[in-house]
Amino acid sequence: MTNSGDFENPNVRRQPEGPSFPAQSAQIDHQSSNNYATEFRNHCRETRLPCNDTWHEVQSPLRKSWPFRLFNSISTFGSRVFGIVSIVILLAITASIPILQFISFGYLIEVSGRLARQRTFRDAMIGLSKASQLGGVIVGCWLTCLPVRFLSNIWEEAYLIDPNSSQTLIAKYSLLLLITLSILHILIALICGARLRYFFWPLIAPVSLSIWTARRFTGIKAFQFVLKYTLGLLAPNIEKDISYAKPISDWFPPLILLSRLRTENIYLTTRDQTWNFLVSLNLKYYMVLGLKGFVGSFAWLLMPTLLLVAASYEESGLSILFGILGVLFAIPIFGALLFLQTHFSVDGKLTRFIEVKQVWSNFGHAPIAHLFALTVSLVLALPLFLLKIETIPTELLWTLSLVFIIFSWPARLALGWAYRRGKTASGLRRWWIRYPMLLASAPVAFAFAIILTLTRYVSWNGALSLFENHVFLLPAPFWL
Repeated sequence: MTNSGDFENPNVRRQPEGPSFPAQSAQIDHQSSNNYATEFRNHCRETRLPCNDTWHEVQSPLRKSWPFRLFNSISTFGSRVFGIVSIVILLAITASIPILQFISFGYLIEVSGRLARQRTFRDAMIGLSKASQLGGVIVGCWLTCLPVRFLSNIWEEAYLIDPNSSQTLIAKYSLLLLITLSILHILIALICGARLRYFFWPLIAPVSLSIWTARRFTGIKAFQFVLKYTLGLLAPNIEKDISYAKPISDWFPPLILLSRLRTENIYLTTRDQTWNFLVSLNLKYYMVLGLKGFVGSFAWLLMPTLLLVAASYEESGLSILFGILGVLFAIPIFGALLFLQTHFSVDGKLTRFIEVKQVWSNFGHAPIAHLFALTVSLVLALPLFLLKIETIPTELLWTLSLVFIIFSWPARLALGWAYRRGKTASGLRRWWIRYPMLLASAPVAFAFAIILTLTRYVSWNGALSLFENHVFLLPAPFWL
């Protein structure tokens, strides 16, 4: 299986990016004109385009002032936090829907795989930008529909009191008008770029236009001179940042819509962009990865789970024997299965689940990191057991998955980090480090096996809850 990118189609090979040649110097981010000229000549040589030896020096843009850099940093941080919240909620909703649960499970496995493939922690935060955009669309649509819901309640109450009254008819036609306007407003926001602020442009337009007008006004040289020798003394180049105003047609939704209506086919462009966005989410990859991970994990868990379930229903003395055998089988499996999943996530081949020797070798290169990751993963799985004491209504099942995602994500990061430590280590650790860490992992797995066995007495599914086992499988399997 081909590894996935940041919610990108793995079947599409990335082409190396050649140097671009924008018309405006403000778009050029090279450190020096000499390097840019060299890249330009190399590009001409590779593409066999005519290239004039005369190179006009283009100066790189000045660095932004520190207040604007600080504002950009805060904006980027807020966007990433919003992306994390969005992706957690989206994965939680997906994890509560039958069959689609494999998408969230595959995503968590891929998180471990990113770090296992010696990528960075930033690479393991998969799809934050797209999740932020999708979350913004959902929030924008939800807030846009709030007035419709409020007016709908008024109309329903008026209809129950007197269906034929003038107030009921006014409320009805007002509701129809508001629904039409809300749909048009959502479509305009989506066509203009589907950014969250586009859903609120009528409210923020006075402020945005005032700021844009002021920035255009400060572009006068006299004002720049005053700003340079006042605010510029504290923040160099701030006068250029203040006076820089984007063309209004680049950010004002009505003008963006008019520009697109004049220059392109809105239906075809919107259709293609929507399809490309859905394809870039690469849901098929995560579905297949999650399904394979589920099959391989379920095969390992089947024997100890059946023994523990048999111990619950067996009334003779064999129940004790089945319980002991189930726990004994579970200890080594619980200690190794998470790392087998991580080993599988590297390339997505199902046969990786039987390569116990490679996992043990990786453990020998970084035993302390593996023990830490195992402990963190099993400890973070405990809070979800508390939510299974009482039956959760179907419409609130996503809250159970929300806790599952919140605690599983850091656990998968720890597993990928431990696996990467083992892959990059120079050699095996000393035996007096390996074997004590291996012995220390046994009580951790034993404690979790005991806790899992006891949950059958408090979970609403009874003994069948042993098949849920959200540490290795899904938060709430749809087959139960």
